[in-house]
Amino acid sequence: MNRRPLTQLLLVTLFAALTLSATPGRAAEQSNQLDRLLGLTLRSPFLRARAGLLLDGIGPRLAGTPNGRRAEELAVESFREAGVPLVRTELVTVPLWLVRRANLTFVEPTSYSSPVVPLANSASTPPQGLLVPVVDGGYGTREELAALGDRARGAAVLVRTGAPKGHAWIHRSDKYADAVEAGAAVFLYAPAEPGRPMRSGTVTLSGAPGPIPALSMPAEPAAWILRLLSQGKEVKVRVTLVADRISATANNVIADIPGRLPDESILVGAHLDSWDRGQGAGDNGTGTLVLWQVARSLVEQGIRPRRTIRFVSFTGEELGLLGSRDYVRRHSAELAAVRAMINLDMVGEPVGFGVMLQPKAIPFLHSLARRLTGFGLSEDVPDRSFLFSDHAPFLLAGVPVLSVRSRIKPEIGAAYHSARDTFEKLDLGRQQRAAAVTAALVWELANSEELPTEHLTPVDVEAALEQQGVDVKSSLLHPPNVHPEH
Repeated sequence: MNRRPLTQLLLVTLFAALTLSATPGRAAEQSNQLDRLLGLTLRSPFLRARAGLLLDGIGPRLAGTPNGRRAEELAVESFREAGVPLVRTELVTVPLWLVRRANLTFVEPTSYSSPVVPLANSASTPPQGLLVPVVDGGYGTREELAALGDRARGAAVLVRTGAPKGHAWIHRSDKYADAVEAGAAVFLYAPAEPGRPMRSGTVTLSGAPGPIPALSMPAEPAAWILRLLSQGKEVKVRVTLVADRISATANNVIADIPGRLPDESILVGAHLDSWDRGQGAGDNGTGTLVLWQVARSLVEQGIRPRRTIRFVSFTGEELGLLGSRDYVRRHSAELAAVRAMINLDMVGEPVGFGVMLQPKAIPFLHSLARRLTGFGLSEDVPDRSFLFSDHAPFLLAGVPVLSVRSRIKPEIGAAYHSARDTFEKLDLGRQQRAAAVTAALVWELANSEELPTEHLTPVDVEAALEQQGVDVKSSLLHPPNVHPEH
């Protein structure tokens, strides 16, 4: 991609010239700036125009594929069209998983071939497949899998999405890892409810290859198997999965609005990649469009911020947070300058703000929620942490993480990671309002004289997450062990 350094230098010079008079002013002036920013965002046609280019113009955009590269080029173009002065790309190595053949066939007590979706990074079978009995692994909790005992060894363990009532949510990668630990030969994954679609996904959060094959299957044939098992019948299936892993490259796209303070920044990110079955509209077209619109609005504001604002379209999130991991590794020496990181993943109607291990920031966000009248934001600011999206590498490195909480449409929640994740599910008015609230948050963070965020040590982060009941013994901390089910 052409980085056009001379053009970018001219843009930075022009941007600085337009903002020489910008200094933090009185409360009334700051309020006027905030109101203007909200108006600019809510009236802007930028988000809706970009939606057509991203979702209909490109659609599925798995990292490392031609469509993934087209999306990266569109991200560069979008930041430049938004007027962001500095735009560049950083190369990231990703594993491209190419499926040659995937089948699931009932052999006993009847014959039937089920549709399947292979789960990324799982192992291949021999070319002739594996003939294995099926056992019911429930929701794939450790307790359920341990209760299978020797029955799990050499079997296909069938688990449902979600978790039992009252049980903490479990990521599919943890279910996979525990099935491997139980001795399973195959991992089968099915929606817990009829009518829900088969979902794509990865079985390792490190991007490393898993040790056993894994297939997602529809709820209905899974329920058929479970009924037969409940009647005491033995069910055998032949599982075939032949896939190749090849090294490929993708790009993080980084765009900066330079601030007046050289050693402080606010980072806003959203993953650009999607799975290859639908258009990636909800996951994560929503977050990507909000990111680009926020960039556009903050440039249109025409005032140079106190702190640098950095926007990142991350690659490879779906394959194991690969772009954000690479960013944290590559920019480790600069992380101390990041005063707040905001991640936009599956963004809907804004409902409030949240923090992760940043209790001192709660009054700041509470006050901002009160000032953003007309959006109906909750003044409650929960301190609740979770992993499995691009904020996680930053959080684990001790970077302050804040969030814009939002409510997605049920149709989007039911469709992500599936062929149903398509443009018509979106209500772009929700993303427009989310962009306005996000822009307001970023603007306040970038311009407040004092920020109540603080960096933590990785050891303190791990201890605090464990106190919140977050399982930090996953591949996020210890690779290569193995947004809502995501």
